[in-house]
Amino acid sequence: MAAWEIILNLFLIVVILVGAIAIIADYRKHKDDESISPKDLKELRRNYFRFAMLVAAWLLYVHVMRFFN
Repeated sequence: MAAWEIILNLFLIVVILVGAIAIIADYRKHKDDESISPKDLKELRRNYFRFAMLVAAWLLYVHVMRFFN
């Protein structure tokens, strides 16, 4: 049973890291989009990026702690 928990936590850690990297790449790719006003886009992207990074950091912390306990 412990082996499955380790495998699951490692898998979830990898998924969270890949998701965070994808969010960062999306942010960098679209940061200069001109379809809306630059100020609105900047605020929208910044808020989305901060929220996504906080969620990813929290999930990563939880699963790393599970992995070592």
